[in-house]
Amino acid sequence: MSAEIEALGYIGIEVSDPERWRHFACDTLGLQAFDNAHGGFDLRMDNYASRIRVTEGPRDDLLYAGWEVRDEAALESLAVKLEAAGVSISRGDAALAAERRVAALVRFTDPEGNGHEAFYGPLQKTNEPFVSPRGVRFKTGRQGLGHLVLSCGDKPAMMTFFIDLLGFRLSDHIHTEVVPGRPLAISFLRCNGRHHSLALAPVPIKKKIVHLMFEVLSVDDVGRAMHRCLAEGVHLSFTLGRHSNDDMLSFYPLSPSGFDIEYGWGGLEVDDDTWHVLTHDSNSAWGHVFQRPPRPAKIGD
Repeated sequence: MSAEIEALGYIGIEVSDPERWRHFACDTLGLQAFDNAHGGFDLRMDNYASRIRVTEGPRDDLLYAGWEVRDEAALESLAVKLEAAGVSISRGDAALAAERRVAALVRFTDPEGNGHEAFYGPLQKTNEPFVSPRGVRFKTGRQGLGHLVLSCGDKPAMMTFFIDLLGFRLSDHIHTEVVPGRPLAISFLRCNGRHHSLALAPVPIKKKIVHLMFEVLSVDDVGRAMHRCLAEGVHLSFTLGRHSNDDMLSFYPLSPSGFDIEYGWGGLEVDDDTWHVLTHDSNSAWGHVFQRPPRPAKIGD
């Protein structure tokens, strides 16, 4: 099986309220923002020059997901494989690579039209070390920035695309009802030691991003961030809990764009030589109580 992709390296999001996002990401969650030359800003969580590119616009959703490969040969191998399978690719020029702060990249879409980029050679800013405004340390490195959960309509097609073409490995499934009365089968895919870098969830929502996960190195940072969210009135879509499959202790604040951020600690690491696919019938071992966002008050209430 091909396994060129090694980590979720970066993502791009389009947001309608950049300044609210800057406050949420930096002051509440502890990432660091740098203005860029393209009218937006980049969020850092380690020595990578950019982990999240924030661009202003009405979408409030994913623009692209950037998947890191080892080197130029791996990028070319993946490009050839995609083209042989009939996937249309665009080889990014030098200007786009410089904008993304990588050595080279190719662009393509998955069966549901989500934008993806494969790249190698991300710019490292060891001369300008990451400094969290909240003193947070994130778990990144070879495991990438975290994980991304995508909504999907045709899950079998998406599974085939990511496993057979992009080389992801299946970690497990959860068959549950996150919302009572609505059965849901989520599948979790990995490309490194992190239990999953991508999950596919057939949920009936308009957004592509179901949630984006950041993992921190201290359980206290989870607690501090949760209390900052509560103090600021940030809605928690799921309360504090521990997941059944990847052991992550986390909570889910609702981002200014209307998709969730999972903020967690203690995620399971997977060894490909010993792991076997499992199935769970509960989203969490405990906690993670779902909470609907409050409805705006009507005039006259």
